[in-house]
Amino acid sequence: MTDIEANAPRPPKRRRVLRTVLIALGVLLALVVLLVAGFAFLYVQYNVTALDQGLDNVEAAGFSERQAEIEGFAASYAEGPDNGTPLLLIHGQGSSWEDYMNVLPALAQRYHVYAIDVFGHGQSARLPAEQYTNVRIGELIAAFMEEVIGEPAVVSGHSSGGLIAAWIAANRPDLVEAVILEDPPLFSSAASGTVRDAGGGLAGAASAFLAQDAVEDFQAYYVEHGRYFAFFGGLEQNIVDYALGYLADHPGEPLEIFFLPPVVNVYFRGLVDYDPAFGAAWDDGRWYEGFDTEATLAAIAVPTVLIHANYWYQTFGTYYNEQGVMMAAMDDRDVARAMALLESAELVEVNSGHLVHFERPEDYLGAVEALAARANL
Repeated sequence: MTDIEANAPRPPKRRRVLRTVLIALGVLLALVVLLVAGFAFLYVQYNVTALDQGLDNVEAAGFSERQAEIEGFAASYAEGPDNGTPLLLIHGQGSSWEDYMNVLPALAQRYHVYAIDVFGHGQSARLPAEQYTNVRIGELIAAFMEEVIGEPAVVSGHSSGGLIAAWIAANRPDLVEAVILEDPPLFSSAASGTVRDAGGGLAGAASAFLAQDAVEDFQAYYVEHGRYFAFFGGLEQNIVDYALGYLADHPGEPLEIFFLPPVVNVYFRGLVDYDPAFGAAWDDGRWYEGFDTEATLAAIAVPTVLIHANYWYQTFGTYYNEQGVMMAAMDDRDVARAMALLESAELVEVNSGHLVHFERPEDYLGAVEALAARANL
């Protein structure tokens, strides 16, 4: 070392400390970037693989897809192994039996599960438009129970499937051991000539789609006009634009949005095979021909559980948005009205979106088990 080097001034201590801090911050920032990138990768990977993994689990649990002919119409359904009391699952409007994937393996452990595609959905037949009524579909599914299941079953219906399940329990008690009404729009839909709940956008879009001929793909029409993505606020139009581009590049396939959770994508897996005439029947009130909600609920004598999803209320303290639209299938007044009519019912409140059995499978399974115990099954 030269004399000059030995006598060179050292950096002030404060400068050395600042340099150390900057290095540490740089390392920390790099770690944060890596963590965010890793989380984003795992999030996207989960979104794009969850549904296929769920169906793989269903297949591993012993389920197989089958078809039966009911009064001349094909009825598609998934059937599990015979491990106990028959359990019939009836999905909601715009869906398919596949949206039960998160609960099917667990249910199969103690039930003989039948998950049907409602007529006008999935691989089941489309009906003539005038036959899309709650009563007619209830009759057809009751015939399915007689011909395929062959003995009384627990019946669980979600959303519009809950109205079908209620009709069967009230009018064919010989076929029903107990009934689960999972977040049905008991008083909030077209019975009064208006649609108050957020799900009404599907029915209105279905009617409008059938009245035009410029767009052939209902999925695309619904994405653009149905306001499904309004829940995402200011991001709505960006998501709509992405979705329309995806559908244009994947004609005939269900919409899949890699940056949104599986509960969104499972809905569009059902919607791709949906008959818009089913929704139009809700929009013009035809669905309720011959069906009275109050009389139906009052006629149900079997053990019943009413599941009410109340995420919007739990989050915002109200069931309604700023435009006065009810962001749920039922508000507290609808629930109270239903419980007053049901003879032997228990209420289960769940902090969940509408698709409880998919979003909160443990809560749904718990409600099923509590009902089974009450019904001595």
